[in-house]
Amino acid sequence: MICRSCTRGQCRDVSEKPNLLEIECPSCNGGGCEDCQDGVFTVEGCPNGYCRSIVTSIDLIDLFGKGMPPINGGVLDQSASFIDAVQFFESEERKVANERSSRNTYQS
Repeated sequence: MICRSCTRGQCRDVSEKPNLLEIECPSCNGGGCEDCQDGVFTVEGCPNGYCRSIVTSIDLIDLFGKGMPPINGGVLDQSASFIDAVQFFESEERKVANERSSRNTYQS
């Protein structure tokens, strides 16, 4: 799996061999265009590099789903350090879960 433990623009799953991921081209929905090859877009390396510019929006959407809308009284009234701490904690929880999952997969 590509980048199971990446966080906010930092790839933690760098390997010697390049990771390639092919997805349906988001520009043409698989129809074929100048941005892709036959409707397929190849993501080379860490996908984090492709979405770094929208990370803040994704974080706000995630917090909105957890009941903290980006309005007064919601996420906009929380300190940046608190939001960073919540995201760090959740990231660490995901890493532990991924490590446990990997161990269970290898043991089966």
